[in-house]
Amino acid sequence: MSNEEVFFKWLPDYSVRIQAIDDQHRELVNILNRLFIAVSRREGDSVVAGILDSLMSYTQTHFALEESLMRQAKYKDLEPHIAEHRLLIAKLDTLTKKYLLEEKPIYFEMLSFLKSWLREHIQGVDMKYSAALLQAGFSVTEWEYEAEAEMRRMSNSKNWWEVWKAA
Repeated sequence: MSNEEVFFKWLPDYSVRIQAIDDQHRELVNILNRLFIAVSRREGDSVVAGILDSLMSYTQTHFALEESLMRQAKYKDLEPHIAEHRLLIAKLDTLTKKYLLEEKPIYFEMLSFLKSWLREHIQGVDMKYSAALLQAGFSVTEWEYEAEAEMRRMSNSKNWWEVWKAA
């Protein structure tokens, strides 16, 4: 991916200081950038549909892992955080259905929405939970093993990475 094709550039300011979460966030940014490339190159409905499927799968897995971490750490604001996750999944689902079932172009609406949501979510509520966990001295080591294993299972069961990385 060349610099001129980057729709959403990962910045150090987005780091929550938990490596596995940062890696997952970077991957979400990469999928979003791949969607941008597909749309700008007019690569076709099958490519875009595959990227949207990858985005949904990866996002759901990431949210489940993040929520598991917060549960293990007994994070006090877990429920509002989960509510934000559910709202994003619902919006993604609505936009995807609008595209797939109604055949309406949702690219720019989705790209704009996701870029804003992801940036605000990471720099807002994700920073809060990571700061709380780090301040409490909660060790993420065990969770990171669990997260890495789950990401491997997802990768092995679904070739999502081939869809969005293919140029």
